Amino acid sequence: MRVAAKTYGLWAGPACLLAYGPLLAQPTIQITNFPPFGSSQDLGGYVANSNPASNRVAVFIFVPGAGWFSKPGCAQPLTTIQPNGSWTADITTGGSDQLATKIAALLVSTNYSGPCLQGLTTLPTNVTAQALASVTVERDDPSIRRFDFSGYNWWVKSSPGTVGPGPNYFSDSTSNVWLDASNRLHLRITNRSNQWQCAEIITHRTFGYGSYRFALDSPVDNLDRNAVLGLFTWSDDAAFDHREIDIECSRWGNAADPTSAQYVVQPYDTAGHLLRITVPASVTNSTHLFTWETNRISFQSLSGGFANSPRPANVISNWIYTLTVPPTGDENIRINLWLNQGNAPSNEVEVVVRSFEFVPLGAPQPALLTNLVRPINGQIQFNINGQPDWRYAVERSSNFLAWENVGTLLASNNVTGFLDTNSVAADRRFYRTVTLP
Repeated sequence: MRVAAKTYGLWAGPACLLAYGPLLAQPTIQITNFPPFGSSQDLGGYVANSNPASNRVAVFIFVPGAGWFSKPGCAQPLTTIQPNGSWTADITTGGSDQLATKIAALLVSTNYSGPCLQGLTTLPTNVTAQALASVTVERDDPSIRRFDFSGYNWWVKSSPGTVGPGPNYFSDSTSNVWLDASNRLHLRITNRSNQWQCAEIITHRTFGYGSYRFALDSPVDNLDRNAVLGLFTWSDDAAFDHREIDIECSRWGNAADPTSAQYVVQPYDTAGHLLRITVPASVTNSTHLFTWETNRISFQSLSGGFANSPRPANVISNWIYTLTVPPTGDENIRINLWLNQGNAPSNEVEVVVRSFEFVPLGAPQPALLTNLVRPINGQIQFNINGQPDWRYAVERSSNFLAWENVGTLLASNNVTGFLDTNSVAADRRFYRTVTLP
């Protein structure tokens, strides 16, 4: 009896071989004793490839709502390094230090001349520029609600009192923020105990220059006149007007306003920084995006989903801003639904966001498929060597002519695993990836 051999293959581009020569050892610093959130334990770590006698460690903590602080304090801004390379610093010397969410340790020389920080919103460049090596770590407040949406991690804003924007109350309740069975994001303004509660989510990370795309599964034209849907970047650093780039859907209290949305590069009240647009009532799902470059920000709104070259009939609006483009920094992405000046709506308000996508500038190298694992029960596993933040469609074929999509993934790092769990009757299976626009 003759048994047909099965063939499995990967569609791969050319490989690149890199050769490395000997490297000189560079100074390094690491944190090995990292206190949990709310703890008063000391911070500790090690330095390597550095002379303890001629170097010190400068430690800074960031407390939300208060800013960056030097630790242990202004009277002792630097920490001594022991002969074995170890160091220990007291980072809870006052106030609410135990609530710090960011901790930075810088290896500096003994003639370090940086200022003592007492509440700055960002680490000054004259501090970081003096570092021979540095490490920054973040720790989560366990009381903050977090979840994953569109491949990214977000946290949910909550406030016991009124805060901006608005001012409003913000709730992290699952009645205000939740994902449905299709992993779409729902934001809702609710009324609880005669109190209007709004919704906002914030990414854990910074993205930088690139295209920011927000896909909505709700009409924009029929929002309550007092409701505002915000799709934007925001930095806690007041420099460059908080690096705030907005797409906002609202009539700002004027129900008769024929326009229903706007593009803004803050400050909004400076000439040429704002453009009002009209999203037609017939558009029930739409995509709104901006592409942030060093010298311009390009805005666009589309009926339906994103397309690199959309049909003219699907283009709602375009705008290119070139006046004062902020540089990227420590900004993150925020999506919120709130009330203008805290004014009550006529009823509860809900918006559905289908997805958020970030795509870096430029074009990535073609992905390389590697490390094919022999199939077990029809399942095939391999790695996709791509570039972070790009999305890849994985396709399968038995003849190199007809290809079917078997999945889409967001590359979170340079190597992403993929598992095809669907059994295929064909003897041959070939795979390829397509980089999505």
